[in-house]
Amino acid sequence: MIGNVISGFLVQPNPPFIATGGNEVSTVGAFKYHIFTSNGNFEVTAGSQTIEICSIGGGAGGGYDVGAGGGAGELDLFTSFSASVNTYAVVVGNGGAGSTNGSSVGGTGGNSSFNSTTVTSLGGGGGGSGSSTAGATGGSGGGSAGSVAGGSASGSNTNAGGAGLESAPYYARGGGGGATAAGAAGSSSGGISRGGNGGAGYTLTSIDSNLTSGNFTSFSGMTVVASGGGGSSLITDSSSNANAGAGGTGAGSGAANNMIALLATPTAAVSYGSGGGGGSWTGVAGFLSGRNGKSGLVIVRYAV
Repeated sequence: MIGNVISGFLVQPNPPFIATGGNEVSTVGAFKYHIFTSNGNFEVTAGSQTIEICSIGGGAGGGYDVGAGGGAGELDLFTSFSASVNTYAVVVGNGGAGSTNGSSVGGTGGNSSFNSTTVTSLGGGGGGSGSSTAGATGGSGGGSAGSVAGGSASGSNTNAGGAGLESAPYYARGGGGGATAAGAAGSSSGGISRGGNGGAGYTLTSIDSNLTSGNFTSFSGMTVVASGGGGSSLITDSSSNANAGAGGTGAGSGAANNMIALLATPTAAVSYGSGGGGGSWTGVAGFLSGRNGKSGLVIVRYAV
């Protein structure tokens, strides 16, 4: 017999919850996951159920010409939502492009969202460029170039970017803010110019341990998301050194130069929602531009 008998009446079971969508779909333990790494739809074709949504905005690009690090995208941890038969739009924010000129900050990361307004995660703020541009405001703020404060933060799990330093012969840029820590300020000590490190991100295991134990291809090689990019540094003394700011885990790192050599090359972000590293000094062709931030992410999970 199909269904249950209660006081002589046949009670039909609730219709099963059936949903599609996402770049990767997998059941791990008691949950089914729909991982969106690009725009798409979460489509419920039968039933209704409480789902949970985790979203990360796109990471920002780093600044140009001894540039600052890009800020991480906002991280919204799992939020409950009652889903029924419907099509829900999912937007995954693009990573911001690294700046290609000294008067523009790195590109702001794109916003990620589920169902337009149910969950919206802001993209990170771009890193400052040249000798004066401040880091942009975003989810987490971008680091600054010049002796000005870093970009401010807005939203959940976000932090400000680090301040820059410009005091000849030291030119050191701030790191972008990350999900769990602010970007460090550029600094100098012991005759060394030091770019600010990017702020630390959020570990996947802290979001949901299944994301690391479930062998998702979407997270291959990743342990941390939403980290800030590192700032670059220059010292105008060929006998001294400069240190690049390291990005938070999965974010891009900055460049480092003295007057005769490129000491460290800038890198792009590789983990979701993380910021790109700042570009190098004008004396080195091919590395002036800031490096790109990484795109965001949306995860939908529900009990099975």
